[in-house]
Amino acid sequence: MQISLSAEDLTRVRFTISPLWETVTSVRALQLGTRMHRPWISDATRRILASRDPQKQDHLRLLTTLIRPTGYIADSLTPTPLRQDTFEAGLAAVGAVPPELWVRDLDYLFATGLEENRMKTVRAIRDDPVSEIARIVAALRWYWETAVEPFWPRLRAMLLADLDYRLALLAEHGIHQVFNTLHPNVRLTPDGIEVTANCDGSHHASPGNGLILVPSAFVWPRTLVLDVDPFVPTLTYAPRGVGRLWENTREVKDSPVAQLLGHTRAQILAQLDLPMTTTQLACVLDLAAGTVNGHLKVMAASGLTDTIRAGREVFYRRAGLGEDLLARA
Repeated sequence: MQISLSAEDLTRVRFTISPLWETVTSVRALQLGTRMHRPWISDATRRILASRDPQKQDHLRLLTTLIRPTGYIADSLTPTPLRQDTFEAGLAAVGAVPPELWVRDLDYLFATGLEENRMKTVRAIRDDPVSEIARIVAALRWYWETAVEPFWPRLRAMLLADLDYRLALLAEHGIHQVFNTLHPNVRLTPDGIEVTANCDGSHHASPGNGLILVPSAFVWPRTLVLDVDPFVPTLTYAPRGVGRLWENTREVKDSPVAQLLGHTRAQILAQLDLPMTTTQLACVLDLAAGTVNGHLKVMAASGLTDTIRAGREVFYRRAGLGEDLLARA
């Protein structure tokens, strides 16, 4: 599919992280049993089964009807993400989508063909969209709290690291290089960007509103496109390093790195497969935050770590020297 972009749109490309979009794409990953996400799938499934919410089966039926394993996902579930997006803000945006847009989505779902039990769910939403939107919002909130929020700090750290990389790439090499490295199925054309995906439909968004790029771990290995009025064109792609998202921390006990740096600093270095705050590291390692902070200052001054800022938060990650050193562990 083609997302039409003007020259002005290319000057208004922005990146953001969306907990809502990550939640929606995770429903698909859960249904597909995506191999890379199996550690999360196992834990999320256990949490869903243990949920005492009496409506959980209704929640799951709603979500899996609107978010199918393949093909079309109702656009109204992923409205334009905000610059400083939170899950609650995203949920409010879903609740504010006009009923006529939901009906448009549901008509498209009908046209694509659904099993009879799914058809009944879609008909119920279409017959009373105002009431059903509240049920959809409740289902999304339950699913987020059960299956995604417990893992959000880890997911967010990876997404922030990707944003930091993309923005540095943009500053050094320009927007063309950003698109060239975004995803194998995405390429810049004279008229916008072309995405090799099984997408179609009408009511495409008009040029003039820019483009939003949203990294999402659970969208891997595909992309997800929002290109329909009245939303801002949005492209979701998998972040760098997503294959390491659920990997266990490398063991450094009694390694040469531990002998060189000391056990605690070696542990800190090993934990930074994903960027982490001082507080997160202190919790994982069961150390005082002040102790961790002291070690991090020394490690940063030595070139073993560097930082990413997100608002008032500071995330530490391994620098190139730290990566090289740990590779010898």
